[in-house]
Amino acid sequence: MVERPAVMERPVQSVPTEVKVGQLFVGGFDGPRPTPAIEDLIESRHLGGVIYFSRNVERPHQLADCSRELQSLALEATGAPLLVATDQEGGVVSRFDWGTQLPSQMALGAADDPDLARRAGRAVGRELAAVGVTTNLAPVLDVNSDPDNPVIGVRSFGDDPDRVGALGAAFADGLQDAGVAACGKHFPGHGDTDTDSHRSLPVVDHDRERLDAVEFRPFRRAVDAGIEALMTTHIAFPAVTGDDGLPATLSRTLLTDVLRDEFGFDGLVVSDCLEMNAIAGTVGVEEGAIRAIEAGCDVVLVSHSPGAQRGAIDAVVEAVESGRLDEGRVDEAFERVRRHKRRYAPAGGAMEREPSGGSVTPDDEQAAPSWEVAGGAARDVAREVARAGVTVVRDRGGTLPLDPSVPCHVVGFDGGRESDAEDDRYDPRAFFAALADRGVEVYSHAVTGDEYTPSFDPGAQVVVATHRARADEAQRAAVAALADAPVDLVVVSLRDPYDVAALPDAGTYLTGYGYDPATVDALAAVVVGAATATGELPMSLPE
Repeated sequence: MVERPAVMERPVQSVPTEVKVGQLFVGGFDGPRPTPAIEDLIESRHLGGVIYFSRNVERPHQLADCSRELQSLALEATGAPLLVATDQEGGVVSRFDWGTQLPSQMALGAADDPDLARRAGRAVGRELAAVGVTTNLAPVLDVNSDPDNPVIGVRSFGDDPDRVGALGAAFADGLQDAGVAACGKHFPGHGDTDTDSHRSLPVVDHDRERLDAVEFRPFRRAVDAGIEALMTTHIAFPAVTGDDGLPATLSRTLLTDVLRDEFGFDGLVVSDCLEMNAIAGTVGVEEGAIRAIEAGCDVVLVSHSPGAQRGAIDAVVEAVESGRLDEGRVDEAFERVRRHKRRYAPAGGAMEREPSGGSVTPDDEQAAPSWEVAGGAARDVAREVARAGVTVVRDRGGTLPLDPSVPCHVVGFDGGRESDAEDDRYDPRAFFAALADRGVEVYSHAVTGDEYTPSFDPGAQVVVATHRARADEAQRAAVAALADAPVDLVVVSLRDPYDVAALPDAGTYLTGYGYDPATVDALAAVVVGAATATGELPMSLPE
């Protein structure tokens, strides 16, 4: 057993290399309990952190027990607490599925209220803290300037760099006020790509002037506001790096020269998962780990495979021992990890936090509440965000609101996740139920095939719920047919507001930027006149 002072307080030069290297890695595992593989990584390779995905989450108290078990194991094995991370962004990337998740960040963008974003971050942070999560891999600071972006979309606050920066900084401040570190992503920006880095290596050709004006601005704003961590992206920026095939995660120019030296960022630099194809399918996970740390990453994320996790840690140890990787760079990263853990990770059952330059304090008021209290507060804030975010894009004929005393036909289409980053929970029947809960007699039409020919009596009230209609001919055809029919038609987007560009015949169109419980309820309320939509589009519509 390594005594805690040997890891957390001793001079860095006297900590064994294999311990320092292991502390730079965060790994994932399968199932609701710690697996033998993750336990072995903690015990034999001094793993510094774990990441939770939806595969690890069943219920709040189960997750809290899992966190306690993992922390106890780490403290016994290495003397250092774990960094426990998750992606609880809200909307389509919400690892906790027990009804408390926030609407998407684009819904917050439509509300455009930094105070609401700060309260949302605080509510999420308190819930995360209650189940043992110390770092939230959020907010998304990408400026979604490409409507066809397959991986960001509604995960972004919008396409205005200043709005993204202001809301992102506020959300991060709220998280950190609740005692959970924020990790903004994906530096230097994943918003202007039409390729998903989970599957291949995107290339962004913008010059430095454009990057300064758009992509970099939210990250600068977050750094100035005291965000604790930033995540890199596996995208090539050849105009800056001078190499067409070099992902930002492996670029010393971007991570050290720009982020550290120009922006003045001294928090944790965290890699996106190295098992994504943009890394695994190019340089490979092991080589990627070495080069990511060499470029300036302090924490390396390997989310899935125990073999890849072991191999990457061992490869970095070997690189240090052979002299290929400067041990001084590892020492620097280890010191940042250690400092971060003193602020946020529990040791011996208590939160030991240093002043962070942000809002984190060790006062009793900052103690994590029980999950029941925190979850209830998160649910309340989620409803407030959803109500503030719903946006009526157009209502040419004054169709809204529909008469709740008259039956309503509701058409919904199958859909799934658009990116490997997302949680696959889309089900249009949740919106059907939300309308029914408003007292409407609902005739539901769940469309599962590729073709659908709608037919309703004249004067019928019809709501079509779309999901990525821009990529689905069946949805577009159904809306076009109903727009020509003698019915009162309302089109509701349960995801991207960009759908409206593909539905020119939809006279009445509204969006909530997602399909989480609070959003579908808020959309239903607006459709039947129980609430008024106040959100405004946080992005420009494509032609």
